[in-house]
Amino acid sequence: MKQQIDNLIANLLLDESEVYLPKVGTLILRRQPAKLLSAKSLQLPYQELCLTNEERGKSIVVFISHKASVSEERAEDIYAEWLEQSVRADKMTINGVCVIEKGSIKTDKTFDNMANPNGRGTKKINPRSNYFIYIMSGLCIGFALGIAGYVMYSNNMFDNLFAKERIAPASEAFKELPSEPTAQPVDVATEESIATTEPTVAEPINEPVAESSVEAIADSSILPMHKGSSYAVWGVYNELANAQDAKAWLAERFPEIEANVYQYDERYMVALCELPSRSECGRKVSAWKSQHNSFQSVWVYTRE
Repeated sequence: MKQQIDNLIANLLLDESEVYLPKVGTLILRRQPAKLLSAKSLQLPYQELCLTNEERGKSIVVFISHKASVSEERAEDIYAEWLEQSVRADKMTINGVCVIEKGSIKTDKTFDNMANPNGRGTKKINPRSNYFIYIMSGLCIGFALGIAGYVMYSNNMFDNLFAKERIAPASEAFKELPSEPTAQPVDVATEESIATTEPTVAEPINEPVAESSVEAIADSSILPMHKGSSYAVWGVYNELANAQDAKAWLAERFPEIEANVYQYDERYMVALCELPSRSECGRKVSAWKSQHNSFQSVWVYTRE
């Protein structure tokens, strides 16, 4: 059991960057940026394992409960047994991760190699060619900003932030209807009125029509959006399969969050929650962002 939890902690640190150990503290895998050591030496960026007394991230008890499919009470008992096995003479050993003694932490070489596959090296630089480093740094930053802008543009995030919802004309709203007429419920007074009514030909609709409060959804797995409701948006996808994959990934990683797929014009939106108040939705998103690094790109969308 101890080895299994040791491995779980190592995987969580590499994936989540932090995990809280009750009665011990929070282990954090923190990225250290490149640092100029001297005019001729540059410290390359690397990841370093740190320990803090603050409670940050998810507790290991929650992960044990989810991984072992047991209640949190049983998970707490399992963690207590593991903690008892890990601490000897005021020294805590997490095999394959680190050794904690008197508040200081010594990272295991195996874990450090996994966190830094390229090592913790330094690079010699020529002071006369520093301008080349500046140029390359500027190009890298420009490239990163370009990629971020393309991703935001492809996901229509600019429209969500700065533009109001467009009201589609009737010609677009009905262009996907089947050519064959389908039976619709009719409000009639008597059978006699039906018999005496002459059939009429429907005139084409050229005027824009207002959106209904609830949009019609053909697929039962896709939920409609409601006017005035706010949504914590994980992502917007062009393909339904991609949206369903994202929902399945969230269900596996964060079972306490009930994500759903919503129709977003001709695309599909995966939202973590639907709330009637934008401020309430914003507070919930802020709470998630403070708990999970994976939720930093979640944003609030209000259906007008």
